[in-house]
Amino acid sequence: MKNSILAYLFACLLLQACDSNSEKTSSSPTISVSAPEKGFIYLDGQFTGYSTPADLKVTQGDHVVGVATEGSKEYFRRELHIDENVDIKMTAADKPAPKVWKALWLGVQEVTGSTQSGHCSSVFSKEELDAGYDFFMWSIEKQFEPFSFHTTKWEVERKDITVPVELHKTSSNWFTLEPDALTELVPEIKPGAYDVVFVFWRESDGTCSFKSPYFGLAWTDPLNEPIKTGYVTIKFDAGDNIQDNINWYKENDPGVWVHEWLHTVGETYFQNRGERMPEKGGDGLVLHAAEKYHYTYPWMDWYSDFMSGQVKDLASPSTYCGIGPEAFLQMSLRESALQQ
Repeated sequence: MKNSILAYLFACLLLQACDSNSEKTSSSPTISVSAPEKGFIYLDGQFTGYSTPADLKVTQGDHVVGVATEGSKEYFRRELHIDENVDIKMTAADKPAPKVWKALWLGVQEVTGSTQSGHCSSVFSKEELDAGYDFFMWSIEKQFEPFSFHTTKWEVERKDITVPVELHKTSSNWFTLEPDALTELVPEIKPGAYDVVFVFWRESDGTCSFKSPYFGLAWTDPLNEPIKTGYVTIKFDAGDNIQDNINWYKENDPGVWVHEWLHTVGETYFQNRGERMPEKGGDGLVLHAAEKYHYTYPWMDWYSDFMSGQVKDLASPSTYCGIGPEAFLQMSLRESALQQ
């Protein structure tokens, strides 16, 4: 009888040990992730550092698994509850509809202001505004959408302002075109209408010069602005031939449009939405921290990694920061403005 009791207790202990090991194993199931082409693997919105095909250990529970393809720049995602090992083979059915982001592009034909040589005007022709708009749309196609792995689809509205617009002169003698100079002319600029407004005007025309040491300026906390819209003013040096200057930017500094837009969402907006973003640069702006993270001019890899959430964290190279495709899919800036 005593031997029977001991045998029973021993069997129970073995069973408990097996159950304990089973529970420990199942608490970290393995997911095997593949996609139609090589892609970067995201887990719950964060880049994992792995590319397909790969096996990853995850905790039990609800997860979002994403793959951003390296070649076609597409994003696949699947929401699932994981209790055990599972194969996740992404297909076209896992590609989400992109989030629509809306931009208003304003071509200003004439700006006026008081310079040292007196009050004067700088004028763009209709053809020059067309060239500037085409340059912007080129950037939408080449950078804005593919850098987000096409989780964003940009709808762009263009308006040309044909009446002269007065420039503002700052205490540092910079000439800028402020939002309040345009809202009366363009009443469509209001909370919830656009994610960003781009204003394009001519820096110099003959002897009339509004030169200031910047290409573009962006308002970095749009939801705290009266218009609750991203705002960017572009002061373009058309020179003798605007297309020649545009071609120079395309070849040497092609990211100037996306750079300014990223200021409107990468300094406060996505941080306030809980995204882990890079540290600020020396001037206090996150987007100007490229060298701190060992990126080099003309910064195209920085913009791409910044938008895809693939910037290696300085403190922990195995973790990554930036915006990421899941963040782009969740809510656009104008939707946040409407919620406010």
